[in-house]
Amino acid sequence: MEDEVNRLLQQLKSTHSATERVSLIGQLFELNVSNRQIHKATRIPDYQIRHYLRVYQKLTPDVMKLFRTGKISFSLTRAIASLTPSKQERAARDAIAKRMSVNEFRQKMKGNNDRQLTAELERLSDRYSALSGLDISIRADKHNPKAGVWVIRYTDLDMFDVIADVLLQGKQRDEF
Repeated sequence: MEDEVNRLLQQLKSTHSATERVSLIGQLFELNVSNRQIHKATRIPDYQIRHYLRVYQKLTPDVMKLFRTGKISFSLTRAIASLTPSKQERAARDAIAKRMSVNEFRQKMKGNNDRQLTAELERLSDRYSALSGLDISIRADKHNPKAGVWVIRYTDLDMFDVIADVLLQGKQRDEF
């Protein structure tokens, strides 16, 4: 099994293809290789590993086929993965038929009509994710463009503890 893990890690290090990365990270996950181990071996940022794994775990087979054949991009695939399995294929085919950009697709799903604001929040989400190594998304409120939500996703309790420590800046949780 160790040889298989090392082979998959070497393949992962040598590819920049999103479809290959989704498959390889999924296979490593099934072999119980942690995100931390994958990051150490490949230097792929943890938040990106979580994105690839989420696509691997959440996409229905029909949508995964559209992704693997290049009919939808990785960014669009990530957005579709947030939908329930029953809505994924229809949303993917709708996006393909209407030639929607990822921003247009996300806007349609979120219901916010301010394209510029949505694009800026997506850019900031990606930037803060890259700077912090966390999976961060920022969304505007549907009814108030001056309000919104920050979502910091964690995949295990160790990640939860890291996030809590950063947010609390050394204070104890029971102090609040």
